[in-house]
Amino acid sequence: KPGLQPHSSAAAGLSARTRTQSFFEVSPRYKSVRPHLQKAAEKTGVDYDLIKAVIAVESGFDAEAVSPKGAVGLMQLMPATAERFGVAANKNRSMQQQLSDPAVNIPAGARYLSYLMNLFPGRLDLVLAAYNACEGAVNKYGKSVPPYKETLNYVKAVTGIYEQLQAANPLAGRVASASVSGGKSSAAGSRIRMTLPGMT
Repeated sequence: KPGLQPHSSAAAGLSARTRTQSFFEVSPRYKSVRPHLQKAAEKTGVDYDLIKAVIAVESGFDAEAVSPKGAVGLMQLMPATAERFGVAANKNRSMQQQLSDPAVNIPAGARYLSYLMNLFPGRLDLVLAAYNACEGAVNKYGKSVPPYKETLNYVKAVTGIYEQLQAANPLAGRVASASVSGGKSSAAGSRIRMTLPGMT
C-alpha cells in the first residue's frame, strides 16, 4: 500500500537492527569470544562493534575458518599479515594453529584495523577495502575502493552490519562511525560467511 510505504520502510529498518542485535545476543560462538573483542577494542581504540562486524562477515565467528587463499581464523588473517602485527609460530604451535586461537587472532586483526584507520583517516570504506584487498590495492586505485566485486561486496556487508549494531546500541563507542558514509558498493555477495537476519 503506497500510503504506508514510509512507515513500513522505517519499521523494516528497525526490525533488521533488532534481529541483528538479537542474533549476537544468542550466538554461543560470539559469546565465547566476547572478552577477546572487548580487550582488543580497549587496547587498539578500534570500535568494538566494528571488530564484531568484521568477524561476522569474515568468518561468521568460526575460529577454525580457512579461506581458499589461506586466510585463517575469526578475522581471516593471512599469515604474512599476521606476522606484520606480532604473530609468530613457535615450537608448540604452527602459524595456522596460532591464528585459529581467538586470543591471538582477534588482537592481531584489531591491530591491523587500527593501522589501516591511521593510514586512511576518516575513510572507513578505504579501511575495509584495504582489509579485504590489501592497502596496496587501495593506493593503486588512487585511494579509492578497488573495483573488485568481492571488495565492493565486503565493504557494503561490513558497513551494513556495523551501522545496524551502532543503531541498536546508541551509547557504543563511535571511533570509526564518522567515516562510515564513505562506503559505496554493489549488492551483497560472495565472501559473506554468515548472513544475518534482515540483511539485503
